[in-house]
Amino acid sequence: MNKKRICLVTSGHPPFDERIFWKFGQSLNENGFSVSIICSTEQINKVINDISILGFDGYSYNKKKKIDSFYDLITDFNPDIIICSEMLPVFAALKFKGKSSNAKIILDVTEWFPENVAYKFHGLKRWIKYFQLLFPFLYVLQKVDHLIIGEVFKKKRYNLLAASKPKIVIGYYPILKYFNYKKPDLSKEEIILGYAGVITFERGINKLLQVSISIADKFPQKKFELLLFGRFTYQSEEVEFKQKLSSIHNVEVVFVDWTDYDKMSTVIEKMDICFDLRVRNFIYSNSLPIKIFEYMACGKPFIYSDIKPIRDEIDYEKYGFLVNPDSESEIINAIESYLSNPKLVEEHSINARKLVEENKNWENESKKLIGMVNKILL
Repeated sequence: MNKKRICLVTSGHPPFDERIFWKFGQSLNENGFSVSIICSTEQINKVINDISILGFDGYSYNKKKKIDSFYDLITDFNPDIIICSEMLPVFAALKFKGKSSNAKIILDVTEWFPENVAYKFHGLKRWIKYFQLLFPFLYVLQKVDHLIIGEVFKKKRYNLLAASKPKIVIGYYPILKYFNYKKPDLSKEEIILGYAGVITFERGINKLLQVSISIADKFPQKKFELLLFGRFTYQSEEVEFKQKLSSIHNVEVVFVDWTDYDKMSTVIEKMDICFDLRVRNFIYSNSLPIKIFEYMACGKPFIYSDIKPIRDEIDYEKYGFLVNPDSESEIINAIESYLSNPKLVEEHSINARKLVEENKNWENESKKLIGMVNKILL
């Protein structure tokens, strides 16, 4: 019996993206499907864990050339289902379906689109870019067969824009088997404050540095380390941020470069309190942070910007603090609450791991993906 073929196509993510390769790709492969990942972000031709990974360096390509390149690779694989991570690959999938196939096309929506692109511009250019992307996106929504949406909060939009399309919410929760539990010990002399993810000023990295300096001043008997696990998006911000460090003497700032998803836990385990002090713009205020669940999987208490998606998703007071990211005093008070109350640290740590073990994990979430695929293939 021939395996059913599923390809995952992305124009914006690396081939080993945690959702595309580690979650969707591996789960589909483990459940008996033949899987191929096709990307335009890297020249690659490999087979890893029985998953075919094909890609081209499309950064200099115009849209037509990129679509044609996707189409050629999709045609070679001849899939039964095509899962697209962005709008552009859908056009290649539609071309394939129109010429030679009854393949089903699924759009996996994980970002606020077109805002995530348009908001990089300013003034009138922002609105021009927004509508340039909105109209083809509305077309795509009517042409795909199914929608996967990364979180409940984003689903409301598509209930309006694509009312007739089947939809399923498949979350971002961590693959539990890759994350080890390690309870923080804030009684020790060295305290490690941690951040994992994209490093930008908008993600609150400057505020986190200032808070680290201030808390170190208040607790001179402790040694504080700020562990930043990830990569800077903008070189100019990296240069500016690192220039500040030469004048800081009471906090050691340690950078750890990004690593494979199955090795992330070894870095997060070192952290005692985990942070995300992102600014509360439209996109960040309306998006559920992925890393919060990876921190929780390792049993780490968190201090996060107070945004509605977190409040709606979890009973946060059992696991950490939500704060105004503009209020240094509020953030410091949250840190002090942990430093002065070991019992609270232990409760939040145990509760966090328990929530991920029982509910917020990919092992559970993947069942939705497999169930959806099997239903579509009937």
